[in-house]
Amino acid sequence: MRHELRLFAGQSGEVMDTANEGGGGSNGKSASGWRAEEAVAGNRRALQALRELVTYPFLYARESRLLGLKWPRGLLLHGPPGTGKTSLVRAIVRECNAHLIMINTYSVHKANVGEGEKFLREAFSEAYSQASRGKPAVIFIDELDAICPCRNNRRENEARIVGQLLTLMDGNKKSSKMLPHIVVVGSTNRVNAIDPALRRGGRFDSEVEVTVPTVEERLQILKLYTKNLHLDENVDLQMVAAFCNGYVGADLEALCREAAKLAYHRMLDMGENVLKLVMEDWESARSMVSPSITRGVTKEISTVTWDDIGGLKDLKKELQKAVEWPIKRAAAYGRLGIPPVRGVLLHGPPGCSKTTLAKAAAHASQASFFSLSGAELYSKYVGEGEALLRRTFQKARLASPSIIFFDEADAIAPKRTGPGGNSSGGVTVGERLLSTLLTEMDGLELAMGIIVLAATNRPNAIDAALMRPGRFDKVLYVPPPDVEGRYEILRIHTQKMKLGEDVDLWKIAECTELFTGADLEGLCREAGMAALREDISASFIRNTHFQTARSSLRPSLTKAVVDEYSNAAINDPSTRKH
Repeated sequence: MRHELRLFAGQSGEVMDTANEGGGGSNGKSASGWRAEEAVAGNRRALQALRELVTYPFLYARESRLLGLKWPRGLLLHGPPGTGKTSLVRAIVRECNAHLIMINTYSVHKANVGEGEKFLREAFSEAYSQASRGKPAVIFIDELDAICPCRNNRRENEARIVGQLLTLMDGNKKSSKMLPHIVVVGSTNRVNAIDPALRRGGRFDSEVEVTVPTVEERLQILKLYTKNLHLDENVDLQMVAAFCNGYVGADLEALCREAAKLAYHRMLDMGENVLKLVMEDWESARSMVSPSITRGVTKEISTVTWDDIGGLKDLKKELQKAVEWPIKRAAAYGRLGIPPVRGVLLHGPPGCSKTTLAKAAAHASQASFFSLSGAELYSKYVGEGEALLRRTFQKARLASPSIIFFDEADAIAPKRTGPGGNSSGGVTVGERLLSTLLTEMDGLELAMGIIVLAATNRPNAIDAALMRPGRFDKVLYVPPPDVEGRYEILRIHTQKMKLGEDVDLWKIAECTELFTGADLEGLCREAGMAALREDISASFIRNTHFQTARSSLRPSLTKAVVDEYSNAAINDPSTRKH
């Protein structure tokens, strides 16, 4: 087991030791022919940028002198945690046999004044020493945002560190004629938190985003992590990769580790001699390892299926075409140049399965499901709700394909009161949230695989700016279930109940007009309680128990309320059913 799990000791996205070995070679290879792609998967753009920064100036020094070409000296890698920024640098360093100098927060932020600046000077001095011997040197600054934050209203120590690094990087540029090559690579999860003076030409000349891996890149990463493991012939890594949307390299590393642990324990329990991972190990591991980028924002793994919802056949088809098709058949949409639906608004009486429909659509699409309500977004602190809204959209982009669901959308995006705002002349929380939501939804035009679903009981209370194509492209009315729908709902809720032979669910469905799905669930529960009240040792629920429950319950809707919702759906010009 120790031998099999040895590969998990490295950094995310990296499965090989990064010790400097081998010599420089052509076409980005070391003398042994080793390439960075053997240790990291995906992120081709970042790899190419690192080769142009580190490898090419060393390989093509003579040509660059003849052409008078000045190579860049700094590169900033930014992206979510765990995407392999450090691993990329280590892989390139090994590929070209460069000398790596690591700088992190702990090595710079010292207790005594001046120690951090001294450490930076010594790091650059070491790089100069290596470069003078004809060996490329890479200074890698991890978590650059913590070392060199914006100097506005910051502590004096941090300002001195920023100033020292600026001086050293400028000195590196001036020394370019004398020294073969020294480069500075920074990494950060918060690119906008870095002091702006560093983000210009001559310092960090280029900025490259290290993104969350696509499904193809996830497959490559899984193949790297499992190449020393024994996989059962039924294991489909392509399927595993498809189910892991939003997982970064570090998450996939943890997934492989958990799957290997499960296989190891099964081997011990069953007395097997060979450690072999089966598909069940991957499925169990996925329930234990969630995408790290979605932590801090409510993200659900929906288990609701279309079969769990009774009736509403036409509505289900509409949702499948609006939500499931653009995600699962994205290639067909791209081939025909069809823009996908960006938003769907579900409206109708309370208790008619609007939220359940949204969860079923997320499950069918195998999409990440983010749920927000008005209670979560309204905060006593100014700007906190808007920040949560922006953060949710950002997480959804990273974890795409994904669905963002807004429950009680009329509370999140209420109609604006007019140019003057509220009675006190200020802007309300609802108006600030609406403005943020409009901005984020407009930004989805450049994103792929993100759909916004919303549910409301009061569609007329939602601001008109949202009710147009490009935002809520579809507005669908969710009616109370008809008799066939009520029968299916009763059948679903009584699947695990022991019913007597005299129970006729169709007759119960016929006598429960105006009952919503939630009402029918309550009816089934009350019938069970009636059986227990009659006889605590009862083995079946009989028809009399359902009649008792029916006589004690009243539907939550009235004919007048249903007519009001139905007429609003017919007369509202913004309601686009097809």
